[in-house]
Amino acid sequence: MVSIILPNYNHQHFLAQRIDSILNQTHQNFELILLDDASTDESMSIINNYTKHPKVTQVVCNATNSGSPFKQWQKGIALAKGTYIWIAESDDYCDKQFLEKILDCFEKDNQLGLVYAQSTDVDENGKALANRVNFTKEFAPNIWKNDFVCEGKLFVKNYLQIKNVIPNASAVVFKKKLVANKNVFSNSLLQMKMCGDWLFWIQLTTQTKIGFIAQPLNFFRHHSGVTRNHSNTKRKKMRLLEEATLRSYLQEKEFFNNAKELSLYKKWFKLHKLSDVLKKTYYRIKLKKTSYGYFLRQIITYYLQK
Repeated sequence: MVSIILPNYNHQHFLAQRIDSILNQTHQNFELILLDDASTDESMSIINNYTKHPKVTQVVCNATNSGSPFKQWQKGIALAKGTYIWIAESDDYCDKQFLEKILDCFEKDNQLGLVYAQSTDVDENGKALANRVNFTKEFAPNIWKNDFVCEGKLFVKNYLQIKNVIPNASAVVFKKKLVANKNVFSNSLLQMKMCGDWLFWIQLTTQTKIGFIAQPLNFFRHHSGVTRNHSNTKRKKMRLLEEATLRSYLQEKEFFNNAKELSLYKKWFKLHKLSDVLKKTYYRIKLKKTSYGYFLRQIITYYLQK
Protein backbone atom coordinates (compact mmCIF):
# COMPACT_ATOMS: atom_id res chain seq x y z
CA MET A 1 0.00 0.00 0.00
CA VAL A 2 2.77 2.49 0.93
CA SER A 3 6.22 2.95 -0.56
CA ILE A 4 8.48 4.60 2.00
CA ILE A 5 11.48 6.34 0.47
CA LEU A 6 14.34 7.08 2.82
CA PRO A 7 16.95 9.31 1.14
CA ASN A 8 20.11 9.57 3.23
CA TYR A 9 23.27 11.63 3.10
CA ASN A 10 25.71 11.69 6.03
CA HIS A 11 23.13 11.16 8.76
CA GLN A 12 24.82 8.29 10.58
CA HIS A 13 23.87 9.71 14.00
CA PHE A 14 20.13 9.68 13.24
CA LEU A 15 19.78 6.87 10.73
CA ALA A 16 19.08 3.88 13.00
CA GLN A 17 16.40 5.80 14.94
CA ARG A 18 14.81 6.88 11.66
CA ILE A 19 14.71 3.36 10.20
CA ASP A 20 13.48 1.79 13.44
CA SER A 21 10.67 4.34 13.74
CA ILE A 22 9.51 3.20 10.28
CA LEU A 23 9.84 -0.54 10.82
CA ASN A 24 7.95 -0.32 14.13
CA GLN A 25 4.85 1.31 12.61
CA THR A 26 1.49 -0.09 13.75
CA HIS A 27 0.50 -0.17 10.06
CA GLN A 28 2.73 -2.72 8.34
CA ASN A 29 1.53 -2.80 4.72
CA PHE A 30 4.55 -1.02 3.25
CA GLU A 31 7.86 -1.39 1.47
CA LEU A 32 10.99 0.52 2.47
CA ILE A 33 13.37 1.88 -0.16
CA LEU A 34 16.76 2.92 1.21
CA LEU A 35 18.78 5.44 -0.83
CA ASP A 36 22.23 6.73 0.02
CA ASP A 37 23.73 9.66 -1.87
CA ALA A 38 27.43 8.70 -1.56
CA SER A 39 27.71 9.40 2.17
CA THR A 40 31.21 9.95 3.51
CA ASP A 41 30.38 8.95 7.09
CA GLU A 42 29.41 5.52 8.47
CA SER A 43 25.88 5.61 7.05
CA MET A 44 26.38 2.57 4.82
CA SER A 45 27.48 0.36 7.69
CA ILE A 46 24.17 1.21 9.40
CA ILE A 47 22.13 0.68 6.22
CA ASN A 48 23.80 -2.71 5.72
CA ASN A 49 22.27 -3.85 9.04
CA TYR A 50 18.82 -3.55 7.45
CA THR A 51 19.35 -4.83 3.90
CA LYS A 52 17.95 -8.29 4.69
CA HIS A 53 14.88 -7.00 6.52
CA PRO A 54 11.72 -8.29 4.76
CA LYS A 55 10.27 -4.78 4.47
CA VAL A 56 13.36 -3.44 2.67
CA THR A 57 12.78 -3.95 -1.07
CA GLN A 58 15.48 -1.71 -2.54
CA VAL A 59 18.87 -0.42 -1.40
CA VAL A 60 20.52 1.98 -3.87
CA CYS A 61 23.84 3.62 -3.06
CA ASN A 62 25.21 6.29 -5.37
CA ALA A 63 28.89 6.09 -6.28
CA THR A 64 29.01 9.89 -6.51
CA ASN A 65 26.83 12.49 -4.85
CA SER A 66 23.86 13.59 -6.98
CA GLY A 67 24.03 17.17 -5.72
CA SER A 68 20.25 17.31 -5.23
CA PRO A 69 17.92 15.76 -2.64
CA PHE A 70 15.14 15.98 -5.22
CA LYS A 71 17.00 13.72 -7.65
CA GLN A 72 16.85 11.16 -4.84
CA TRP A 73 13.13 11.78 -4.41
CA GLN A 74 12.67 11.25 -8.15
CA LYS A 75 14.71 8.04 -8.09
CA GLY A 76 12.81 6.66 -5.12
CA ILE A 77 9.40 7.41 -6.63
CA ALA A 78 10.44 5.69 -9.87
CA LEU A 79 11.27 2.55 -7.84
CA ALA A 80 8.11 2.71 -5.71
CA LYS A 81 5.38 0.07 -6.15
CA GLY A 82 2.87 1.44 -3.64
CA THR A 83 -0.29 3.47 -4.09
CA TYR A 84 1.01 5.99 -1.56
CA ILE A 85 4.42 7.64 -1.17
CA TRP A 86 6.06 8.68 2.08
CA ILE A 87 9.42 10.47 1.80
CA ALA A 88 10.89 9.85 5.25
CA GLU A 89 13.91 12.12 5.65
CA SER A 90 16.85 10.35 7.27
CA ASP A 91 17.40 12.81 10.13
CA ASP A 92 13.76 12.84 11.32
CA TYR A 93 11.66 10.19 13.07
CA CYS A 94 8.00 9.54 13.79
CA ASP A 95 5.35 8.25 16.16
CA LYS A 96 4.62 4.55 15.71
CA GLN A 97 1.01 5.38 14.71
CA PHE A 98 2.01 7.88 12.02
CA LEU A 99 1.09 5.70 9.03
CA GLU A 100 -2.01 4.24 10.65
CA LYS A 101 -3.53 7.64 11.35
CA ILE A 102 -2.53 9.15 8.01
CA LEU A 103 -4.00 6.22 6.06
CA ASP A 104 -7.17 6.38 8.12
CA CYS A 105 -7.76 9.86 6.65
CA PHE A 106 -7.40 8.49 3.12
CA GLU A 107 -9.83 5.68 3.97
CA LYS A 108 -12.44 8.16 5.19
CA ASP A 109 -12.18 10.43 2.14
CA ASN A 110 -11.02 8.94 -1.16
CA GLN A 111 -10.83 12.43 -2.69
CA LEU A 112 -7.76 13.19 -0.59
CA GLY A 113 -4.51 13.03 -2.49
CA LEU A 114 -2.16 14.32 0.22
CA VAL A 115 -2.33 14.14 4.01
CA TYR A 116 0.18 15.47 6.51
CA ALA A 117 0.53 15.61 10.26
CA GLN A 118 1.74 18.28 12.65
CA SER A 119 5.41 18.20 13.60
CA THR A 120 7.38 18.74 16.77
CA ASP A 121 10.77 20.36 16.28
CA VAL A 122 13.53 18.46 18.08
CA ASP A 123 17.25 19.04 18.54
CA GLU A 124 20.13 16.69 17.72
CA ASN A 125 19.37 14.63 20.84
CA GLY A 126 15.64 14.40 20.26
CA LYS A 127 14.75 17.04 22.86
CA ALA A 128 11.49 18.82 21.98
CA LEU A 129 11.99 22.45 20.97
CA ALA A 130 8.55 23.59 19.78
CA ASN A 131 5.29 22.49 18.23
CA ARG A 132 5.03 23.62 14.61
CA VAL A 133 1.61 25.17 15.25
CA ASN A 134 3.55 28.36 16.08
CA PHE A 135 5.00 28.36 12.56
CA THR A 136 1.55 29.25 11.19
CA LYS A 137 0.46 31.71 13.89
CA GLU A 138 0.50 34.60 11.37
CA PHE A 139 -2.65 33.20 9.79
CA ALA A 140 -5.97 34.17 11.35
CA PRO A 141 -7.48 31.80 12.13
CA ASN A 142 -4.57 29.42 12.58
CA ILE A 143 -6.32 26.43 11.01
CA TRP A 144 -3.45 24.12 12.02
CA LYS A 145 -4.73 24.08 15.62
CA ASN A 146 -7.24 21.43 14.52
CA ASP A 147 -7.64 18.69 11.92
CA PHE A 148 -8.89 19.98 8.58
CA VAL A 149 -9.61 19.07 4.97
CA CYS A 150 -9.19 21.65 2.21
CA GLU A 151 -9.38 21.89 -1.57
CA GLY A 152 -5.82 22.08 -2.83
CA LYS A 153 -6.13 25.20 -4.99
CA LEU A 154 -7.77 27.07 -2.13
CA PHE A 155 -4.98 25.87 0.18
CA VAL A 156 -2.37 27.27 -2.22
CA LYS A 157 -4.23 30.56 -2.64
CA ASN A 158 -4.73 31.20 1.07
CA TYR A 159 -1.64 29.63 2.61
CA LEU A 160 0.94 27.79 0.51
CA GLN A 161 1.71 30.68 -1.83
CA ILE A 162 2.47 32.85 1.19
CA LYS A 163 4.94 30.49 2.85
CA ASN A 164 5.79 26.81 2.90
CA VAL A 165 3.20 25.61 5.40
CA ILE A 166 4.26 22.01 4.68
CA PRO A 167 7.73 22.52 6.14
CA ASN A 168 8.84 18.89 6.47
CA ALA A 169 8.52 16.10 3.89
CA SER A 170 8.66 13.49 6.64
CA ALA A 171 5.19 14.57 7.80
CA VAL A 172 3.55 13.94 4.41
CA VAL A 173 2.02 10.97 2.60
CA PHE A 174 0.65 11.44 -0.93
CA LYS A 175 -0.82 9.37 -3.73
CA LYS A 176 1.77 8.30 -6.27
CA LYS A 177 -0.51 9.20 -9.17
CA LEU A 178 0.01 12.90 -8.34
CA VAL A 179 3.57 12.66 -9.66
CA ALA A 180 2.64 10.82 -12.86
CA ASN A 181 3.28 14.05 -14.78
CA LYS A 182 6.99 14.06 -15.63
CA ASN A 183 7.03 17.88 -15.47
CA VAL A 184 6.79 17.71 -11.66
CA PHE A 185 10.52 17.03 -11.49
CA SER A 186 11.55 19.90 -13.76
CA ASN A 187 15.16 20.95 -14.20
CA SER A 188 14.41 24.00 -12.05
CA LEU A 189 13.23 21.85 -9.15
CA LEU A 190 16.09 19.38 -9.46
CA GLN A 191 18.61 22.22 -9.19
CA MET A 192 17.08 23.65 -6.02
CA LYS A 193 18.63 23.31 -2.57
CA MET A 194 16.15 25.19 -0.37
CA CYS A 195 12.79 25.77 -2.09
CA GLY A 196 12.38 22.52 -4.02
CA ASP A 197 10.04 20.91 -1.51
CA TRP A 198 7.87 24.06 -1.43
CA LEU A 199 7.52 24.00 -5.23
CA PHE A 200 6.88 20.25 -5.13
CA TRP A 201 3.98 20.65 -2.65
CA ILE A 202 2.46 23.45 -4.71
CA GLN A 203 2.50 21.25 -7.82
CA LEU A 204 0.87 18.35 -5.95
CA THR A 205 -1.74 20.26 -3.95
CA THR A 206 -3.13 22.12 -6.98
CA GLN A 207 -4.21 18.71 -8.32
CA THR A 208 -6.09 17.39 -5.31
CA LYS A 209 -7.77 17.77 -1.95
CA ILE A 210 -5.55 17.72 1.15
CA GLY A 211 -5.96 16.70 4.77
CA PHE A 212 -4.16 17.65 7.97
CA ILE A 213 -3.84 15.94 11.37
CA ALA A 214 -3.18 18.34 14.25
CA GLN A 215 -1.64 15.66 16.46
CA PRO A 216 2.17 15.94 16.27
CA LEU A 217 3.10 12.55 14.82
CA ASN A 218 6.33 13.68 13.15
CA PHE A 219 9.58 14.80 14.79
CA PHE A 220 11.44 17.38 12.71
CA ARG A 221 15.16 17.42 13.45
CA HIS A 222 17.15 20.65 13.71
CA HIS A 223 20.92 20.42 13.56
CA SER A 224 23.92 22.22 12.07
CA GLY A 225 24.02 20.20 8.85
CA VAL A 226 20.53 20.93 7.52
CA THR A 227 20.34 22.43 4.01
CA ARG A 228 17.59 24.87 4.99
CA ASN A 229 20.09 26.97 6.93
CA HIS A 230 20.86 30.06 4.85
CA SER A 231 22.63 32.49 7.17
CA ASN A 232 25.42 33.72 4.87
CA THR A 233 24.94 36.13 1.97
CA LYS A 234 25.62 33.58 -0.77
CA ARG A 235 22.94 31.23 0.53
CA LYS A 236 20.49 34.09 1.03
CA LYS A 237 20.92 35.04 -2.63
CA MET A 238 20.46 31.42 -3.70
CA ARG A 239 17.31 31.18 -1.58
CA LEU A 240 15.80 34.28 -3.22
CA LEU A 241 16.61 33.07 -6.74
CA GLU A 242 14.87 29.79 -5.98
CA GLU A 243 11.86 31.61 -4.57
CA ALA A 244 11.73 33.73 -7.74
CA THR A 245 11.44 30.53 -9.79
CA LEU A 246 8.69 29.30 -7.49
CA ARG A 247 6.75 32.58 -7.66
CA SER A 248 7.04 32.66 -11.44
CA TYR A 249 5.46 29.20 -11.46
CA LEU A 250 2.67 30.51 -9.21
CA GLN A 251 2.10 33.42 -11.61
CA GLU A 252 1.80 31.01 -14.53
CA LYS A 253 -0.87 29.12 -12.57
CA GLU A 254 -2.74 32.40 -11.92
CA PHE A 255 -1.78 32.71 -8.25
CA PHE A 256 -0.76 36.33 -7.72
CA ASN A 257 0.55 37.85 -4.51
CA ASN A 258 1.82 41.38 -4.99
CA ALA A 259 2.96 41.74 -1.38
CA LYS A 260 5.18 38.65 -1.58
CA GLU A 261 6.52 39.72 -4.97
CA LEU A 262 7.48 43.13 -3.58
CA SER A 263 9.03 41.54 -0.49
CA LEU A 264 11.13 39.27 -2.73
CA TYR A 265 12.49 42.25 -4.67
CA LYS A 266 13.27 44.27 -1.57
CA LYS A 267 15.24 41.40 -0.05
CA TRP A 268 17.19 41.08 -3.31
CA PHE A 269 17.95 44.82 -3.47
CA LYS A 270 19.08 44.76 0.14
CA LEU A 271 21.77 42.20 -0.69
CA HIS A 272 23.20 44.19 -3.64
CA LYS A 273 24.55 47.60 -4.53
CA LEU A 274 22.42 49.67 -6.92
CA SER A 275 25.05 49.32 -9.67
CA ASP A 276 24.82 45.53 -9.38
CA VAL A 277 21.03 45.42 -9.40
CA LEU A 278 20.93 47.54 -12.58
CA LYS A 279 23.11 45.05 -14.46
CA LYS A 280 21.07 42.94 -16.85
CA THR A 281 22.28 39.70 -15.27
CA TYR A 282 20.63 40.68 -12.01
CA TYR A 283 17.22 40.96 -13.65
CA ARG A 284 16.94 37.19 -13.19
CA ILE A 285 15.16 37.88 -9.88
CA LYS A 286 12.31 39.47 -11.88
CA LEU A 287 9.23 37.29 -12.06
CA LYS A 288 8.13 36.16 -15.52
CA LYS A 289 4.87 38.11 -15.62
CA THR A 290 6.28 41.27 -14.03
CA SER A 291 6.98 44.10 -16.47
CA TYR A 292 10.44 45.63 -16.59
CA GLY A 293 8.84 49.00 -15.97
CA TYR A 294 7.33 47.86 -12.68
CA PHE A 295 10.56 46.14 -11.70
CA LEU A 296 12.65 49.28 -12.39
CA ARG A 297 10.20 51.43 -10.43
CA GLN A 298 10.67 49.14 -7.44
CA ILE A 299 14.45 49.50 -7.74
CA ILE A 300 14.25 53.31 -7.87
CA THR A 301 11.72 53.50 -5.02
CA TYR A 302 13.78 51.22 -2.80
CA TYR A 303 17.07 53.08 -3.21
CA LEU A 304 15.48 56.51 -2.92
CA GLN A 305 13.90 55.49 0.38
CA LYS A 306 17.18 53.97 1.51
